[in-house]
Parts: sequence; C-alpha cells; structure tokens
Amino acid sequence: MVKLCIVTALGLLLFIETMVGGPLEVSRAQPGTSRVTLASLAGKFTSTGNGIETVCFKARFTALENCASAPRPQQMSFKLTGIARATRDMAGNACSVGTLTARAVVVGPTSSPFGPLIIPITAVSTALTFDPTTGSGTASFRQYRGGSCIGAVFDSTGAILTGTGTVSFLVSNGGNRIEQILTSLSTVHSAYSLPGSVNYPWFIDTSIRQAD
Repeated sequence: MVKLCIVTALGLLLFIETMVGGPLEVSRAQPGTSRVTLASLAGKFTSTGNGIETVCFKARFTALENCASAPRPQQMSFKLTGIARATRDMAGNACSVGTLTARAVVVGPTSSPFGPLIIPITAVSTALTFDPTTGSGTASFRQYRGGSCIGAVFDSTGAILTGTGTVSFLVSNGGNRIEQILTSLSTVHSAYSLPGSVNYPWFIDTSIRQAD
C-alpha cells in the first residue's frame, strides 16, 4: 500500500495533454477563417512530457506525509517523464491514459529507497477558458487510480480520485500540436493519496495529433 501511495502522488503530474476538453460552448470556424476551435480539436493525440516534483514522507519513508510536517530529509525529489494517448470529441470532452516514469533525485550522501517507478494514470479534463483567435486557454483536470477511457468518455468503474489541478495550454500548427504547462496541483484524501504530500510540482507536455 505504501508503494501504491507513492506511485499515485508521483503520477499526479501526467496527462495534462487532456486539458483542452470541456463543456464550453462549442465554437466552429467560419468559412474563410483559420481559427482553431474546441470542435476542431476533436480526434486522437499522443503526448510526451517531463517535469519534477517533491514528495513528502513520514520517517523511514514508510508512508506519505503532509509537506508542512515533513522535515527536509523526508522530502524526496523525482524527475518525471511521461507518454500518453488522449481522445477528444466534438463537444470538447477529453479522456487520457498513459504511463509516467519517476526516478528519485539523489543529492550528496543521500540515498533513495526507491528504484524507477512505472505509474499508470487515467485523466479527464474540462476547459475553463479558450481564445480561438490565439489558440490559448486554461483548463482543470481530475486524475484517478483505475477507471478507463472509451474514446473521449471516462468510465469510472473502479476509479478512485487522487488529485485535481489546472493547466495553461497553447494550440498551434492548425490544431495539430498542443503544448501545456502545469499551473496548480492538489492531492486529495483517498486510499492512495494524501492532501499536501506533493510540493513544487512542475511539468510541461506536448501533444501531436494522430491519424484516426
């Protein structure tokens, strides 16, 4: 269970590539314009990303701890790399599945009790703002242990919410490329996560459209 909690805390930075979807009014490009709209972003995307975060633990790394209570030796930084697949529909809904690899960052004489961790993640998203003239926007997301994607639809069977957050994104290349950066992240209380156990999260991600 301790390893599952650690894996979940680390996995909260993946799949921000799903963040363009959501229930905003679906806009469509008018004839003679080249504006990117949420509707025009429907389709399949693959993404790669990287980042870093600090996870806080109790003594001897036996369980997660709120970072406000964890002394510095019990705070471990991890480098993160991720790959994912996302599907968006015409209404702007999005669902993503993928894998994150986390490797502990060891400084000086400090040793890590963790080897590389492989973390499966499922995520869904909701757009908060989107400017079709610039292709920029913001979005909120939810990440889960378990659950699955059926196209752009999230199947919550067996899913447990572990975290929420927000991102900023920029669409380019006629809607075929989406770049995102994490702007906030909050863990929630569950069997696999603890509020406040992740500090200083940073993650960037690029998604490329794939043929259907």
